[in-house]
Amino acid sequence: MNFIKFAIKKPVTIAVGIILIVLFGLIGLNKLPVQLAPDTQMPQIEIYTIWSGASPSEIESEVVNEQEEKLKSLQNLQKMESSSYNDYAKITLTFGLETDINTAMLRVSNKLDEVWSYPDNVQKPILSSSGASSKPIIWLQLKMKSGDPKEIVKYQTYFENEIQQYIERVDGVASLMVFGGTAQQLEIVLDPDKMARHNITINEVMAKVTAANQDTSAGTLGIDQKNYRIRTSTKFQNEKDPLDVVMFDDGYKRIYLRDIASSRIGYEPQFVSVMDDGTEGLVIAVKRQQGANVLEIIDNVRVVVDRLNTEVLPEKNLEIKWNYDEAPYILKSIQIVKQNVLIGGILAVVVLLMFLRSFRSTLTTALAIPVSAVGTFIFLWLFHRNLNVVSLAGISFAVGMLVDNSIVVLENIDRHRKKGKPIFNAVSDGATEVFGAVVASTLTTVAVFLPVVFIQQEAGQLFRDIAIAITASILISLVVSVTLIPTAMNLLYKNARVKSEAQGGGDHQRNRGLFCPPDYGGLRWFSEERLYPAGMRDRFYRVFPGSFLVPHAQGRIPAAGQPEYCHEHSGAAARLQFGKAP
Repeated sequence: MNFIKFAIKKPVTIAVGIILIVLFGLIGLNKLPVQLAPDTQMPQIEIYTIWSGASPSEIESEVVNEQEEKLKSLQNLQKMESSSYNDYAKITLTFGLETDINTAMLRVSNKLDEVWSYPDNVQKPILSSSGASSKPIIWLQLKMKSGDPKEIVKYQTYFENEIQQYIERVDGVASLMVFGGTAQQLEIVLDPDKMARHNITINEVMAKVTAANQDTSAGTLGIDQKNYRIRTSTKFQNEKDPLDVVMFDDGYKRIYLRDIASSRIGYEPQFVSVMDDGTEGLVIAVKRQQGANVLEIIDNVRVVVDRLNTEVLPEKNLEIKWNYDEAPYILKSIQIVKQNVLIGGILAVVVLLMFLRSFRSTLTTALAIPVSAVGTFIFLWLFHRNLNVVSLAGISFAVGMLVDNSIVVLENIDRHRKKGKPIFNAVSDGATEVFGAVVASTLTTVAVFLPVVFIQQEAGQLFRDIAIAITASILISLVVSVTLIPTAMNLLYKNARVKSEAQGGGDHQRNRGLFCPPDYGGLRWFSEERLYPAGMRDRFYRVFPGSFLVPHAQGRIPAAGQPEYCHEHSGAAARLQFGKAP
């Protein structure tokens, strides 16, 4: 193939291409989100609507039905479920796998804005993209630094109003769940004697206070050519505002709430208590967005928590205790898989060395492993996948297959080289001759794993990383085998002196030599008679005839049946010549 000759003639270009593959692979590795396993859940958005004091049937008929009527037209909506409870309702929207969660959130918010009217006291719907079944990745606890630890239950409202926003602003955090404590509430304490004296009932007090504690539209006011919308803001801002509500007015006598009651800031009844080491506290659970980098979220939340403990919370005698996060478990799991990948690569190189019996040939072939493995992260990055134990397992599975194409190309090049061809012709002819074979071999492997990418639902999400990792690494190994391997062989053996089979004679036996480099003085002394008796040496050669190659001992004449020379043929083959006794 022409591009094979181009690769051989342009080694610098091939080197730059390989460097770019490794460089972008490392960039993709740093950009990949890190988590324990792939996201197998469908994108979900939850809508919470709170209506204090309402029954499930009231919420369903007056709130949920109105919302569902608008939400059912959302694009790529797969399933919509709703549940109504006392005081609140929840709608769960499930979208297709390819739906962008941020875009879906925007569309859901726009649809909810189309619901024009809600009953009185219905709070604005709250949206969450964390998913109902997703588990928290961080557990925190708000506790007192000193003093009575039971006082922490009174700081739930303070946390929700002043502290929670700092953690929720961290990129990748979907929502927070707060357990324990009691929320603040405005309490009106009635005096029964004063109510009886003024002939005012509890129902009248409730009606008057409820009517006063809401903003009311007063219509529009036209001035010149402009219209102004007028709205009265009468919601209570502090605990003293309710005392100015008029309970009775007949034109002669006016009775205020302060005449029959008092107000104060109290706390809701506590039904749940959260304990840690026997100390009561508020527990905060942090849930991540789908596809977010778990390790990055944990690091960013830790920075925010440290800043809160240093700058904000000390003035309230509070601190946030870091109880648990998933980082150690994820890092340990990924580290184990990385070690397995490394061990697999080393074992593959060792096996290559045992069969090729040449350091240069083994090194040339082994180049396919790191280049293909690192280049795989480019495809994982482009396909918006993440780094997890499944994707790393796919790379681990492919390690043994990454050198298959390179071995085929290398062996065929070596065969042409031993025919006495110049190294350039041997490399070009050898790689071109098996090009179709290695392409066919690669495509058969790709045909097995590539269809997994198109599987939908949870199974496709789980195994897609393996399919992408194996397919990408095998395709890169094909490119390496027909570009890098011929180029490296040409450079390594360009100046080597090779004997052809015609020059070597017909009675010579050919073998692969593991210890055959020229001037390998470390083993030259091994055949000296002074190291062992001649009889032992003869028996050794009879047990291992022609398989254990010992460098020639300089200045000595071998006996019959003993190896005379160990010629180094391009680092890949050695010739044993059995001489005769003089």
